[in-house]
Amino acid sequence: MRIALFTDTFLPTLNGVARALGLLIDHAHRAGHEVALVTPDIDGQDWPEAALHLRLPGPELPFYRELRAARPWLGASNRQRLADFDPQIVHSATEALVGMVGRRWALRNGVPFVSSYCTNFADYMAGYRMGFLEGTVWSTLRWFHGGAHTTFCPSNATLEDLAGRGFHDRMKIWGRGVDAELFNPGRRSEELRKAMAGGADVVLAYVGRIAPEKRVELLIEAFPLIQARTSKKVALVYVGGGPALESLRARKVPDVHFAGYRRGEDLAAHYASADAFVFPSDTETFGQVVTEAMSSGLPVVAPARGGVVDTVIPGETGYLFAPGNVEDIADQALKLVEDDELRARMSERARKEAEARSWADIFRRLFDDYAETLLARHTSVTAGTPDGAVA
Repeated sequence: MRIALFTDTFLPTLNGVARALGLLIDHAHRAGHEVALVTPDIDGQDWPEAALHLRLPGPELPFYRELRAARPWLGASNRQRLADFDPQIVHSATEALVGMVGRRWALRNGVPFVSSYCTNFADYMAGYRMGFLEGTVWSTLRWFHGGAHTTFCPSNATLEDLAGRGFHDRMKIWGRGVDAELFNPGRRSEELRKAMAGGADVVLAYVGRIAPEKRVELLIEAFPLIQARTSKKVALVYVGGGPALESLRARKVPDVHFAGYRRGEDLAAHYASADAFVFPSDTETFGQVVTEAMSSGLPVVAPARGGVVDTVIPGETGYLFAPGNVEDIADQALKLVEDDELRARMSERARKEAEARSWADIFRRLFDDYAETLLARHTSVTAGTPDGAVA
C-alpha cells in the first residue's frame, strides 16, 4: 500500500502526535507499505523509513517557537514527485496548513482521503486568549473532516465529543500504544532521582509541553497545598519545555524543579525515577504521556475530562480530579503522597494496564482500516466549506 501522510508536526519536535506518526511510518515500513511524508521543513533531514519526504518551508510560530508553520501549497516540483509516488490513500494527520494541503490534493486528484483528529484546537484558543475564535474553529474542523472517508480519533471520549458537536458519522478509533520496554519501572535511578529532586520522600512528575493549553499553572498552584498538608518532603519535577516555562520559573516555588527536554532512555529514566504522575491538562484527545507514565509504574492524577478517562481507572491506576480545580488536584495527589502501600499497588496495576497497549496491534488495525477504505473505493463525499461553498 502506498500512503501519503500529511502532518503539521513531526519529529524531532517533541509531542505525542509527532511521536505517534514517526512510529506509524516505522511500522508501515516493516509491514511492507510505502509512505510519502509531507511536513514543514523542521530540520532539513529526511525521515529514514519514509519512501519520500517532502518538506514545505515556512517560519517559526512567534507564539510557539518549538513549532514551524508551512506554506499552504506543494509547489510544482513536489506535486510532480507526489504524483510519481502515486499514493493509493492520503491521510491528513493534522488540520492546519500541511493537513489542508493533503486534503485539497486528495480531493482534487480523486484519491481516497482519511483524516485524524488529534488536537483540541478549540480549547487551546482559550489558553492563548483567543477564545472568541472557538465557534469558527469548530466550524472549520467540521468542514475539514467532512471531506474524509474516515476520521480517526484517539479515544472514545474524543469520538463521543465530536459526534455531539455535529461531526460526520464515519469516525473510528485509532488508539495509542506504548513502548513498554522503553518506559519501564526498571529504569528507576536513585542517583537521577536525587539530582532532579534532592532528598524528597515523594517525587511528583509532569512530562509534556510547558504551555498554557496544558494548564501547567494549575499544578504549580496546587503544589504548595500538597506540601502544607503532609509531613513528608515532596518535590515536583516538570520535564519538558515550552512558552510557559519562564513564567513558571519566575514563581520560585520551593522544591519545584525543571528538568528540560528529555528523550529516549533519558526520558524513560525521568519517568521511572518519580513516584506519581500529575497531569493538569483537560484538553487532551488522548494523553500519550499518561500511558508512558503508567508503563513506567507511576499512578496518575489527571482530569475527569478528555482522552485520559479512557486510560486512568479511578482507585486502581490513579485518580481523576474535577477539571480546573486546584483544590481537587491537591486532594487527589495527597492520597498518593500519604500512602506508600497504595502507591505501590497502583504502580503495579498501572504497569499491567499499559503493557496491554501494543503499538503493533494498534497499527495493524489502522492499516486494516486503510485497506477497507481502498476496497470500498468510496463515492465522493460532499465537502462544503464552512460557508457552504464547494472546496
